[in-house]
Amino acid sequence: MKKSEIAAELVSKGYVLLRRYLPSTATNVALQRIGEIDAVDGLAVIQQLTPKKLLEATPNTYSGNFGVGEFPLHTDLAHWAKPPRYLALRCVKGRADVATLLYDGNTLIRELGINPLRMTVVQSRRPMRDGVPLLRLLERVGEAGVLRIRWDSIYIRPSTPTSEKTFQRVINFVSNVKPMEVVLLQPGDTLVIDNWRMLHGRSTASIDAHARRIDRAYMRLIA
Repeated sequence: MKKSEIAAELVSKGYVLLRRYLPSTATNVALQRIGEIDAVDGLAVIQQLTPKKLLEATPNTYSGNFGVGEFPLHTDLAHWAKPPRYLALRCVKGRADVATLLYDGNTLIRELGINPLRMTVVQSRRPMRDGVPLLRLLERVGEAGVLRIRWDSIYIRPSTPTSEKTFQRVINFVSNVKPMEVVLLQPGDTLVIDNWRMLHGRSTASIDAHARRIDRAYMRLIA
């Protein structure tokens, strides 16, 4: 698939799946062929994800909250003022019984409405480097007015009583949707997600799924 085709599919669908994409090439090199990797403060450029039991996981991570259980739908780094635009997940060693969950945030916006989501003010549950900035669940970004949705039931919390009501509506809505399942099974299988649009999660992983390894990177530009 050409770079222009990848970019077009991201616009139309919010994600793109590349099967067995350069399986013998290092993840950072493979991803640099389709876009620009975003170096995020405090995180490795390429992060290695493996299922972990609660007691084995690092605190304040999704594995530290849910272990090998299902990860709820969310957008990555929702508690940051400017979350990364794209998220790439690349299979190093897959498992047929573990899936990445995807749900289109545009559906959420249509159901709950642009204005209620834009008026919902949230903040990180913990102080950030610049204090505890107030953030909106939905905002328009740049001259083109691209919508950016942020959602995380763990790491952000509502800041006002009115925001609490909409926040709870989102929790109720998201907990009842049926997400799409994408299995990254073969080496090189690469899923690129628009992190400003799509919510994602992970299905339950069996206790013996610790051998599964997915490389994750954030990207600022595709094509």
